[in-house]
Amino acid sequence: MLIKSIPRAHVDLNTPEALSVFFQLFNLKEATASDKVPQFEEEFAKYIGTKYAVAFPYCRTGMYFALKALGLEPNDEVILPAFTFWVDAAMVIMAGLKPVFVDVQFNSSNIDPEKIEEVITPRTRVIFPTHLNGLPADMSQIMQIAKKYNLRVLEDCARSCGATYKNKRIGSFDIGAFSFGYGKSFYDFGGAMVTSDDAGFIQRLKALKKDFEHIPVKDLYLQKIKGLILKFANMPYLYTFLLYPRVYDYYIMGNQRYVASYRVKMPSYGSPPQNFIVDLNNIQAKFGLKQIKRIDLTNKKRMDNARILTRELTGVADLILPPFNPDREHVAVHYAVWTEKFKDLQKFLILNKIDAQNESAVDTTAMERFRPYVNGNFAAAKKLDGKIIFLPTHPNLKKSDILYIGAKIKEFFNR
Repeated sequence: MLIKSIPRAHVDLNTPEALSVFFQLFNLKEATASDKVPQFEEEFAKYIGTKYAVAFPYCRTGMYFALKALGLEPNDEVILPAFTFWVDAAMVIMAGLKPVFVDVQFNSSNIDPEKIEEVITPRTRVIFPTHLNGLPADMSQIMQIAKKYNLRVLEDCARSCGATYKNKRIGSFDIGAFSFGYGKSFYDFGGAMVTSDDAGFIQRLKALKKDFEHIPVKDLYLQKIKGLILKFANMPYLYTFLLYPRVYDYYIMGNQRYVASYRVKMPSYGSPPQNFIVDLNNIQAKFGLKQIKRIDLTNKKRMDNARILTRELTGVADLILPPFNPDREHVAVHYAVWTEKFKDLQKFLILNKIDAQNESAVDTTAMERFRPYVNGNFAAAKKLDGKIIFLPTHPNLKKSDILYIGAKIKEFFNR
């Protein structure tokens, strides 16, 4: 009988590393500095397969400054998927550019390359695809279109670090933006990286960082202590007593006390906030170097778990599973399933102590702030919106956990 809950995520930080991070906080001069960051940038670039990498405090920060470093004119156009993270379109607008939406493929949730050329105009400058939930977009077609029209490509790799398309890592096709936050495949107490082979672009990107500051001591403590708490709170038995009751109260009982924890925050972003100009710190740089050495192993564990779920759930009526294409390596940061019975399935799983998380990508064209830029109909994005949940596949799960998840889903659909 299962007595523990299954958490939605795992913080890839072992106990000795957690203790090391804690003790590093006592040397604030060293901890808040950034002199170890260049080594992290160099090694991360090698891992991705690019010549350069530049660190940022958040993925959205990296996206914003990457767009600024391209030297585009006001209202130049950036093509991006209609079903993606709201922040991608927000960064395009904050950079003084115009988002142009393209529908996605229903089966992959990624941008439909067949529809990109339909919206290209003389003002188009960038294609901004998202590799959603660990599955690479169709980069062959995207790069062919980019070459044909002399466009840049900025890849949103936030959830897909380590994924490959035809044996080439995503983020190495032109410009890549990665996230190291909670729930990602590469965890580093937050932070991000922008990658590219373009020396001129990287030079301009680094010039935009000349006024970046070291992290304030208060923020350093909050960043690290929050990470340490998340690490231990997501351990299965502790999760059962610390976090699962909150999940239950919010999703099952409708307790709005926890709404701030489970609803995506969407600031207006009229201009870059102060926390956009803070550099990575030495604790992140040193821990990031360790993550580079093991991310392929943790990604493999995710994929092993994902394959078990696919085997167990194939053929379940009314449930659409994530695709696994032979020409690309999915890293299953999230195992995203679609069903019209989304809400009922989610409640059933949570009642059975499985934390099934909401998809945070949305049909951005349905959001009020982006309606002035809507340029067509987006049937797949509309169909996906609000009907996807994530099944846990993180590397801290045992095979028995994965089989339990599969069994409960089949039980739900067979009722």
